[in-house]
Amino acid sequence: MQAFFEKMLNEQLETGDFTVWISRDWNEWTLVYQAGSALAQPPVLTAGLPLRAPQARLEADGFMSFYLPYSSNVCIVVRVAGERHVSTDAMNALVSLLYPYYSDFMAARHEQALNTMMNSFRDVTQLLDLDELLERILASALDVIPYDSIGVLWSYDPAIGALKVKARAGEMGKDMLKMRMKPGEGIIGKTFVRGEPRLYNSMQMLEEDVGNMSKENQGYLHNAYHFENICSIFSVPIKVAGQTECVLIFYQKGKIPLYGEAEVRLLQSFADQVSIAITNAKLYAHLSEQNETLVRRDEIHSALMKLSLQNKGVSSIVGEMGRILGLPLAFVDFIDRQWHPKRVDWIRDWSMERLLKLYHSLQPPEYFTSVEGEGSEGQLHLYPIASARQCLGYLLVQAEGRLTPLQWVALEQGSSILALELMRKQSLAELYFKKTQQLFNDLRLSKNSAEYWERSGEFGIGPASRIAVGLLEWIDPGDPAALGALSLQLISFLKDHAGQQAVPLAFASERRVTLLLIAPEGSKPGELERKFTGGLADWERKAGMAVFGGLGSVRTGIDAVNTSYQEADKALAYQKSRGRPGTLRYADIGVNRLFIRQPAEDLAAFIAEIFEPLRPAKGAAAVLEDTLTAYMASGGSAAQTAAALHIHINTLYQRIHKIEELLGMSFSNQEHLLHLQLACYLRQTHPGGKT
Repeated sequence: MQAFFEKMLNEQLETGDFTVWISRDWNEWTLVYQAGSALAQPPVLTAGLPLRAPQARLEADGFMSFYLPYSSNVCIVVRVAGERHVSTDAMNALVSLLYPYYSDFMAARHEQALNTMMNSFRDVTQLLDLDELLERILASALDVIPYDSIGVLWSYDPAIGALKVKARAGEMGKDMLKMRMKPGEGIIGKTFVRGEPRLYNSMQMLEEDVGNMSKENQGYLHNAYHFENICSIFSVPIKVAGQTECVLIFYQKGKIPLYGEAEVRLLQSFADQVSIAITNAKLYAHLSEQNETLVRRDEIHSALMKLSLQNKGVSSIVGEMGRILGLPLAFVDFIDRQWHPKRVDWIRDWSMERLLKLYHSLQPPEYFTSVEGEGSEGQLHLYPIASARQCLGYLLVQAEGRLTPLQWVALEQGSSILALELMRKQSLAELYFKKTQQLFNDLRLSKNSAEYWERSGEFGIGPASRIAVGLLEWIDPGDPAALGALSLQLISFLKDHAGQQAVPLAFASERRVTLLLIAPEGSKPGELERKFTGGLADWERKAGMAVFGGLGSVRTGIDAVNTSYQEADKALAYQKSRGRPGTLRYADIGVNRLFIRQPAEDLAAFIAEIFEPLRPAKGAAAVLEDTLTAYMASGGSAAQTAAALHIHINTLYQRIHKIEELLGMSFSNQEHLLHLQLACYLRQTHPGGKT
């Protein structure tokens, strides 16, 4: 593998002397590969950060650096001595070639973060003095954040009705200790009242939450630290028994905001676990007679944590929780749509759909529910596992009455670990989706017959296979994390409904879900479409949600995937233009595809609205018109468009920006994009469209 990798880089760079570096913050670089006699000199990147597209730069030390940015602020750099001219296609090939380094880097980063959280939590739970515990909480939280930061832990004091500093880490001065923040005052007070984390990456958001700080507190704050080098702020509440008691605030130093959704989810999970530690410390301080409960709590934590670290899975954790509780317990995983253990009689009336409806009917933070069982079944306690206000699963416990403190500890410990398990599963699924999307696009755009059948065989597709592509899109924008969980649940449901072989490939990207469908051998015409649309309608009814959907025709042959995908995309766009939820087959669009009833003058006017503002002066080349047409023809692929027009990708982005300015539209707006696509399509097909 190493020899193949070095050979490929030799071909792209035309040299065997090079180094490969990787960074998570555009500042600190780690050498991951060195070939030939190249010097191990790290890059120095200071301008134009963060990069959004690959770039080649000849630097002051005489080295040529090829910067290849990936998501999550990760960048890989290939450095060679002397100047090299590398094409856009070659740069994109380098991005794909080095993707395994990025994937391994992110996997190691996630594993390190999880291990840090587990080790920190183990340390925290050994402390019984509350003040010392709060000091350790801050130190542990900063260990989880991978970027250079300053941290402050605030705690609410009911005696003065305000929050005050309990711990600091970093360069924050002593004047901050004099501050008293009332609930609702500044970032700290608003986080305390909201009970939700917030990320501040813009001055507008910051001004909204700091404007009501008292002059006295403002003076103490600015004396404590000069904030010129702070570029991002993250504030997260710590709750105990559903009530906010502490607020953690982190100030990221540097010139580039690096905090993102990953840090939000990570620290929110950490704060949930920390709240348990605070609860236990208070119990020990005020109720020394419960020492036995605290000892048992450590045993519970160790037992469940051991199972988690050994990757024993959800079933083992649920089984151990049931043994510790000494009560009948079940867990339903909404991502995989599975019960652990399999359905039993005492929960026969609680379907996944009923539990979801219960969760959506509740208001935060009161999500825990107790209901009376039937006959002699006592009470049923229902405990949701949620992240980003999206329910990922439910714990169900049967008891004669209220749970004991020890049982509550076991339930909360188990729920936190189950939440981590589900979030890890969701993160792995997102990485899998990205890889699957790339495989799907390669398959869809493959023009080589041998290559196509080799790739399609991996999904069980042969020359006689009848294939269709389905595209679904969420109607409401929603929170990305919530949409990710919903997409996982939807895909799992459809695979269970249609069968794994009928849906060999499915992935989600932002608001869209893509499914590759294969008609079972011997199935009747139309059966695959009916099963798909019926399964989707069933999910929409049970989940109480609706989506836009487009379904391509069932086809065979080398162009089946791409043709059906294009049909599904058109059907989806048509559904969205009408604003009608539900799935539409491409074949059912009928005469609307041909615009038969549309007057020719209306179509001409529609086309002119887009292309007239883009027309150049007499005698000049139609640069913007050709750019827009090529971009839409490539399906919105910047790399393909730049290659087709023989221009640099940065030039393409400048032209796209100019088009947006002239038309008053945005390519990221779905309605605007549909408008542009339709105008380009009509211009190519409508008589007189290019006049």
